[in-house]
Order: sequence, then C-alpha cells, then structure tokens
Amino acid sequence: MDHMGADPDPDGRTAREQLKSERERDARRRRARRRFSVVGAVVVVAAVIGTVFALGGAAEDEAEGRPLVVPANTVGEQRTSVLYGKADARHTLSVVVDPRCAPCARMEAALGRAMRQLADKGAYRIEYRLATVEDDARGGKGSRWAVNALGAAANEGPEKFVRYLDAVLAGRSGREEWDGDALASPETLLGIAGRVDGLRTPAFDKAVRELTYLPWAKKVAAAHNQNGDEDALPAVTLDGSTVTVLGDDGVPVSPGEFIRQVRGDKG
Repeated sequence: MDHMGADPDPDGRTAREQLKSERERDARRRRARRRFSVVGAVVVVAAVIGTVFALGGAAEDEAEGRPLVVPANTVGEQRTSVLYGKADARHTLSVVVDPRCAPCARMEAALGRAMRQLADKGAYRIEYRLATVEDDARGGKGSRWAVNALGAAANEGPEKFVRYLDAVLAGRSGREEWDGDALASPETLLGIAGRVDGLRTPAFDKAVRELTYLPWAKKVAAAHNQNGDEDALPAVTLDGSTVTVLGDDGVPVSPGEFIRQVRGDKG
C-alpha cells in the first residue's frame, strides 16, 4: 500500500540531498585536479632545474677535456694575469677581484676609473688577477664561468676586458644585484657583453658558450690559491705593498685618497 509523503527516490534520499551529494563529489574532483596540477608543476620545475645543472656539468666536463687555451694580453710566469697599460711601465699595480664579490664591485665602481687613468698616463701598469673564491664560499660556478668570459674579453683586447669587467661587477654593486648564481649562464654573460661596444664577436660568443677558457680560468684560480692569498677581496698592491681601497666599514676610499697612496708609495 502507498503511503502519503514517501520519497520516490529508491535510495530514500530527497532531491535536495541528492543535489548536495553531487556538488560535494564535484568539489572533491576539483580539489584533486588542483593538487595534481600543483604536484605536476613542481615536478616540471624540478626537472628543468635538474636539466640546467646537468647541462652545466656536462659543458664543464667537455670543456675540461680540451687543450688549455690562454687568452691574449695575459702576463706572468703562467700567464694568469690580464695586462692593462704599458707593458714597460716601471711600476705594477696588482688588482685581485672575484666576479661575484660585492666588495670588489664597490671598489670598481668607486676607483676603477681612477686606477685606469693613472695606467693610461704610464704611472704603472695594471695586472688584473681573477679569483673564484665565491664559488667555494657560496656554492655554484658563476665565478669561474665569468672568468672564462673575461678571458674571452681579454683575448679581444685590454680595453674591452676592463670595460667588460666593470659591467660584470656592476651587477654586484647594488644597481642590478645578481640573483644567486646567475653568472653561471652563457646567456647572462653574453647579455652583459652587449653593453661593451664591439665585444660581441663570433669568436667571443663561441668562447663564452663553449667555455673555451675554462681550463685557463681554473689555472688562474689555482695560481691565486698557490700564492697563499687571503680570501678577503678585493686585494690591491703596488709593487708588492698594500694599497688600501676599502675602509674598515667596507666603504671605498676616495679617488683622491687612492691617488695619494700610490703616488706616496712611489716616492
């Protein structure tokens, strides 16, 4: 016998309850899809990062297997310094910097021009010695990849080298702070090179992308370590005597103070 008010649904649910259940099922499906999307994105990002590191490692391995190529315009017993100025100058200003070193960038921004103006006048010659201590201290390979690119710039000429060094260090001076190990990228290094007129030659680009001077960069780093140099950079000396370029507070001395020191040291 039929009863007044019985639910016609065979499961005994009202239409409203059935609609609510369907909505809950849809919501669960949407949440599941979102979770899978997030997990998928994380997996993709991790895969890309892993590929970048793998390619970078492979590039280094391949470069290390090639013969040592030494850039032009280098000096020293092992040709691990880049020369700027007159080769026969009576005095030598040694400047040690790391491309990832923030204090080096501050020094370059404040004193680089004054240093080179005196070299242009024959007061001394500059021997730039490049270090890669930041790779060891902070991890990564940006310093040695940048030194490879700086070797390629030195091969193009001393003037291009110093202008490129200034541009590379500018990213650590606060104007466009490098993010992490950003210099470990040929495209980043080539982008910086675009600011130096005439530097982006096919030979330069090829050397940066193929790490042509990486074995030389590692030789440069080894020479720095063999000399027992302190890791505190920048380090500047004139004929072996220390020149103060940063105060105790890390602020560069004035160009006038720098000039006074080097003129006083020479007598």
